[in-house]
Formats: sequence, structure tokens, C-alpha cells
Amino acid sequence: MIVLQSQALTAHILPRGATLAGLWLKGRPRSLVLGFSDPLAFDAAAFYAGALVGPVANRIAQGRVRIDGYCFTMPLNEGANCLHSGDGGLNELDWHIADQSLNKVVLKAHLPDTANGLPGTRSISATYQIDDDTLCLKISAFSDCDTVMNIAHHPYWTLDDCEDVSQHSLQVHAGQYLPVDTQNLPTGEIASVIGSDYDFREPKPVPVDRSLDASLCIASRQSIQPKDVAILTGQNGVRLYISTTEPGLQVYNGSGLPSDGPSALPGQIIAPFAGIALEPQGWPDAPNHPHFPTISLVAGAEYRQQTCYRIAKE
Repeated sequence: MIVLQSQALTAHILPRGATLAGLWLKGRPRSLVLGFSDPLAFDAAAFYAGALVGPVANRIAQGRVRIDGYCFTMPLNEGANCLHSGDGGLNELDWHIADQSLNKVVLKAHLPDTANGLPGTRSISATYQIDDDTLCLKISAFSDCDTVMNIAHHPYWTLDDCEDVSQHSLQVHAGQYLPVDTQNLPTGEIASVIGSDYDFREPKPVPVDRSLDASLCIASRQSIQPKDVAILTGQNGVRLYISTTEPGLQVYNGSGLPSDGPSALPGQIIAPFAGIALEPQGWPDAPNHPHFPTISLVAGAEYRQQTCYRIAKE
């Protein structure tokens, strides 16, 4: 286990999946992200807790991606579709520790050509760094062939001592979202959040009487510098500020979390709605919707992504 520290925060990082295994605010005994008392449980759990997912996060319809006129098929692991790149995705890799200090770790991973059904020998780097009250994650990647890349970080946030996130308030700076079909695939429509379950323009409680699992449209393309996109507040006054370069934010309220999974970290439970995933990323199934922001990565070009989590206590 890699331990990163500042005066305000302590983070536990696992090389397996480049996983944020726990995050503690000084003075509070409970981790702010769901985790497990046994580190080996992260590998056994099926809900990607704290891991990096990719090389293509979220769902790809029928696993089909067209690149340079050729059709590639990704592993089908959610019915007829591919979720988070299927078996052998970034969450299942043992990342190499390339550099480490008290407040920073650099992890590297390698995907050979055809891994996850996609072209290109791909090298990926993830840097976690804590500065005072902020944990930043920087991701970069290169490929020697044209390919697609859309990596997401997948922690489940739980900011207070309740058994579910119903007492959390969420605000997202997005006026549009991507409606999904019965397979949780985007329909292709870019809809107003007004009147939908995804209208978080003003802070409101996270619902736990129904499932939320869709992407909010933050921007039409990646930005160079992180922009403020979301604020999550627990009933005890702990507040999470998320800024990112990514054009989308997947909001998943943990409706499918298991109630019979591995033992959680002290003070936590693993159960439906026990944590909320707020995942900055490109828009899901983008290769099959030409009007969505592209996730194409040209050979030799650098893929970059940055997300920062700032923790404050009222």
C-alpha cells in the first residue's frame, strides 16, 4: 500500500488498478471513499471501487469501435455491450511504481497491441499528488497507432457517517445530459436536465429511491486546465469540490452496489447507495455517435487528463 500525506489529507493508493483505496481528512476517522479492510478485496470486487477504468471507460454498444475505416470489437462483458473495456482493463493491471515521495506517486502501465480489442501499443501514466487539502490525479497516454482513449477514475464518495448517500447534497455545473436506453447506452440525444433526475444545477439531495447512471455534459471538448464541475456535501459539513479537464461527468448513485460483498473499511458498509460515483470522463459510446466529442487518440499524440478533488470542512 502506498501512503500519501499532507497536513490535511492521507491517501492510500494500490498499484493494482492505480486504485485510490482510501482517503482521510485530518480529524475524521472514516475514509471519504468506499474501500475494503483487505486490499485483496479490491481485485475481487466487481464495482471498480477507486480504480482507473479504461482504456475506454463506460459503455460501448456491442463493443464496436471504428478506427481509420476498420471495425474493432472490444470484449463484451455487460450483455451485448462492453463496460469499462472488459476483462484485462486498466483496473485489473498491476501498475509499476515509477516515482514516489511523501505526497506524490507516479504509476505506469502498458497495454500491448490488440489488448481490449483495440489497436496500438499504449503506455499510460497516472500521478496522484496531495497538496494541502487537494488530491490531484494527472493521466497521460501515448499510442504507436491511431486508437481511442477515455480513462475515468471510479471512486465511490461517502462524506458522512450515514449508511447511504441520501443525506448528501450534489451540485453539478451542467445544463444538459445524455439520456440512456434500457441497456444504459446513450440514445444519442443531448437533452436539457430541466425536468429530469439529473438537474443538479442547484444543490439538491442525492436520491436513493431510484437508480441514477448517466453522463452530464460539462463541455463540448476537453479543456486544457481543470474547471470546477461539481460540489458534493455531506450532512456533517464535509464538502468535496471536483475540477476536471473532461467534458463529461458520469453520475452513478451506487444503486447496484452489493450487500454481500467484502468487508468495508472501518465505519463503512458496502450496500446499495452506500457511495456515489462521480466520474470525470469523455462522453460514453462516443465512437458510435459522431456528434459527441471525439475520444480518438492519434498515433504519437499525447492524451492528457487532470482531475482534482478538494476537501473542505465547514
